[in-house]
Amino acid sequence: MDNREERIYLRFLNVEDAPTLLDLQFRNRAVFEEISASERSETFYTLEGQVALLEGWNKAREEGKRYSFGIFLNNTHELIGEISLFELELDSIAKWIVGYVLDQVQNGKGYMSDALRLALDFAMNEAGIKRVEAGALPDNAGSIRVLRKAGFQETDRQNIKIKGSWKEHVMFAVDLQ
Repeated sequence: MDNREERIYLRFLNVEDAPTLLDLQFRNRAVFEEISASERSETFYTLEGQVALLEGWNKAREEGKRYSFGIFLNNTHELIGEISLFELELDSIAKWIVGYVLDQVQNGKGYMSDALRLALDFAMNEAGIKRVEAGALPDNAGSIRVLRKAGFQETDRQNIKIKGSWKEHVMFAVDLQ
């Protein structure tokens, strides 16, 4: 997906993006680690770690289980974030989850709202996904605002493990028609 009519565009990340993804991850490490449910060892913060991550994401995309996009500024083509739709199976029920991160210097500019709109458009029109869920820490007002703006409704609260500790998250969902 490559929509260049916007301030930003999304495209699938590939192995060639590993150096710029590593730079994004490294510069935002402290913030991203506070919100990410995925384990991040020191290997994660190496070029080899990012290559392995991207290879895994690409394999999952081929299987129709994950769609990971880079968020790029239209005018400079700079990678400013990442947004993924991924299928998660919990208690024998498959759910599609959206997760995203944005370079902290780009916060508050509306880029994530634009990216989420583009990702949901892909989910509905290209991937045939009918429902997407997301979670946010209760004090992450920016993320909650982005989700609500995109039509997500609060469904409940769940504990999710972040950096080895269980943290309550506000859970949201949107049905795509």
